[in-house]
Amino acid sequence: MFITSCCACRQGSPKIGDLENAQWKLIELNGNTVGNTEILLTFDANEKMIYGKCPCNNFFAGYSLSNADDNNIKITNPGATRKFCPDSQIEDEFASKIGTITTVKLEGQDKIMLIDAAGELVAVLDKQPASQN
Repeated sequence: MFITSCCACRQGSPKIGDLENAQWKLIELNGNTVGNTEILLTFDANEKMIYGKCPCNNFFAGYSLSNADDNNIKITNPGATRKFCPDSQIEDEFASKIGTITTVKLEGQDKIMLIDAAGELVAVLDKQPASQN
């Protein structure tokens, strides 16, 4: 008897469509829950750009993906708008860390983990329902 499990093979490097056909909400940053701060991340497949929408500022970066388990994303030229906003610590920290990400991994079916070159978990994001895209 030969049994395979699709779920097990999806752990590790996410498929390109898994990232690019969804919007992702930041739920954890550097081991801390972000609470009510809504930070959304979108991978634009056509432009090969990451767009982030925050309560005050927005950020962006170029990206390319590979099928490797580790070091499967290369993020280039990150930038952000710089409006003065009270209480923007979480969004500022996330925007400053986006350029350090080298690995994206799936956690279950609806979460991604962003990991830096040192292997440290930087952020966890939750897949948002299609109605919010």
